[in-house]
Amino acid sequence: MSHRHRPDGPCHFSLMSMGAGRRVLLALLPLGLLWLAVAWAMGAFA
Repeated sequence: MSHRHRPDGPCHFSLMSMGAGRRVLLALLPLGLLWLAVAWAMGAFA
């Protein structure tokens, strides 16, 4: 069986995609907290 895929192919890709997702989550987390604060302020002072 000479045709074999490298074992680090899909795992490496999944690790890269997971890292990208974590970066996106870390980027969106402050925006989400800010949106929650604005929504709470509007609900509290409306």
